Amino acid sequence: MAVDAKTVREMADLARLTVSDEGIDDLATEMNTILDFMGAIASWDGVQDNQRPPAVRRKDVPHETSNAALMEGTSSLEGRSVSVPPVKDAS
Repeated sequence: MAVDAKTVREMADLARLTVSDEGIDDLATEMNTILDFMGAIASWDGVQDNQRPPAVRRKDVPHETSNAALMEGTSSLEGRSVSVPPVKDAS
């Protein structure tokens, strides 16, 4: 669907916008570009999840999945609860 000057004027009236006569053609061109882009997006099939490469962790960054190791790394641990210090200037 091509947007022409008449369509731009009708849309501007519906939106209660004032558009100068000199700007009508530029807006029509921009709207056509947007509609073309949206059409390209709508026709895109996308990439299936199984076609993505697997995530790879950096070898130089240690990765710890143990909950016990995470709990040991806290500054204040009481039983199975972690005490978090107050955040400065938080309200």
